[in-house]
Amino acid sequence: MINWGAMTEAQILLFALILMRMISFVVSSAFYGASSINVSIKVLLSIMLSLVIYPVVRIGNVDYLVISNEIIGLVIRELIIGLSLGFLTRLFFMVVTMVGDLVSMVIGLSASQMFNPLMGTNGNVLDTFYSTMGTLVFLSVNGHHMLINAIAESYKLVPVSSLKLNIGPFAEMALFGQTALMLTVKMCAPVIATILLVNLGMGILGRAVPQINVLVTSMPVTIMIGMTVLFLCLPLMTLEMNGLMELTAERLFSVMKSL
Repeated sequence: MINWGAMTEAQILLFALILMRMISFVVSSAFYGASSINVSIKVLLSIMLSLVIYPVVRIGNVDYLVISNEIIGLVIRELIIGLSLGFLTRLFFMVVTMVGDLVSMVIGLSASQMFNPLMGTNGNVLDTFYSTMGTLVFLSVNGHHMLINAIAESYKLVPVSSLKLNIGPFAEMALFGQTALMLTVKMCAPVIATILLVNLGMGILGRAVPQINVLVTSMPVTIMIGMTVLFLCLPLMTLEMNGLMELTAERLFSVMKSL
């Protein structure tokens, strides 16, 4: 138990720094930071996790920092670390959302818009479908536990009581967009290839039989074949999402070790 009445200034500072990193991580993380979750719940979760982690965090040289002018620097450092780690956890849902956008654009359903509660924005039907399926996969592999474990491990790998911060991993984070785009195209490849062949066939049919209105006929055919391929590839999509989840966890912990 924490004896709040007997806490020193150094211990209060340590708890405040832990809370700063925790709040910034929870607010920017993929699952706990969803806009559909109330802000008061996010703050309460951050405080509860900070209370759990506080007894096992190293104090280090906080006693010296209490009387120094480095407190503001420490707070900024903790906010940067928390926001960076929270951003990395969004790699999984970023790819899933881009897959839904690309598939809907290829099939021809990009005009239908509906609210996506996970991302907090309006998206098309397939975008919401893929986000929902990604959330189910995320929960099935205990991704929410992985997020809590990651922020807990960050206090060991990146100590609170030091101003040292390696900025090298931040340059690598810029390359994650390239990785996300490659994974998106890979997961959309069956649908894209099928629709390409369908459009090629409809083009040949239009040249062979000019009486057929290919522009009107191709739309329902494209949607029907695209949705069929989409549902046939759902088991493969689930496997790809599991691999994407492992990649997200690997990148997250590798960046923490390098900070």
